Amino acid sequence: MAAISISAFHGAYGTKISDFTVGTLTPNAGDFEVRLNTTDTNGKNISHHEMIVALKWFIRALEQGGGTVNIVTLSGGAAPPPLV
Repeated sequence: MAAISISAFHGAYGTKISDFTVGTLTPNAGDFEVRLNTTDTNGKNISHHEMIVALKWFIRALEQGGGTVNIVTLSGGAAPPPLV
């Protein structure tokens, strides 16, 4: 099963492709990583549109929080990353 990995460092603006590391496997390449399989468990190709829809599901889960998503906020007076 092939995959696409996209990672970025905390504090990156994310406005240009050079802010990201893109590959088939990019562990330890940044502070945030998204990994998407390009085929499903039956070997059927997953389209870019389907990947975007799935990412929106994860964004909604993070925004809603709840019992299944544990978000740890910054501590020690650290400044948050810039908003774009």
